[in-house]
Amino acid sequence: MTGPIIRPARIADAPGIADVHWRSHQSTYVEPGRVARELVEAWTMRDRIQAWVTYAAISEGALAPPAGFHAVDLVVAVDGDRVVGWAVASAGRDADAPRDLELEGLYVLDEYHGAGVGQALLDEVLGDRPAYLWALADNPRAHAFYRRNGFALDGIEKWDDRWQVREVRMTR
Repeated sequence: MTGPIIRPARIADAPGIADVHWRSHQSTYVEPGRVARELVEAWTMRDRIQAWVTYAAISEGALAPPAGFHAVDLVVAVDGDRVVGWAVASAGRDADAPRDLELEGLYVLDEYHGAGVGQALLDEVLGDRPAYLWALADNPRAHAFYRRNGFALDGIEKWDDRWQVREVRMTR
């Protein structure tokens, strides 16, 4: 048996992407007490699937970005027919972006941590290009991963009203 394969996301992957997103939010944010459960769970699975259908369709080129969305590159890690991780990058959401490329998100199911899946996703979506990302200020595992990949805190922070957390920006 080989490990997960990395490929461009398809519209049919949206439920799997949403599942990884949901589970990762639970284990990374809710269970350690970083984000209140009611804030995370207010974004229902149905809403997540609908959003990921749209993002996958945009990434696939099947849909021009509608209002509230923008062009993205979305890739998934698939083990058999199960989505076990995903990453998304774009030209950036910030008017004052320090780079022309933003890693908007990268999540891998807990049971695949340490297996190289996150690294493969990052390599696929960013390669070695300069980029930036936002991470929870209180997420040392993520900070360590991104530091190993050439990212460094750049001193910029913001408050995320939706999740009620402090975020830090990392660039490379």
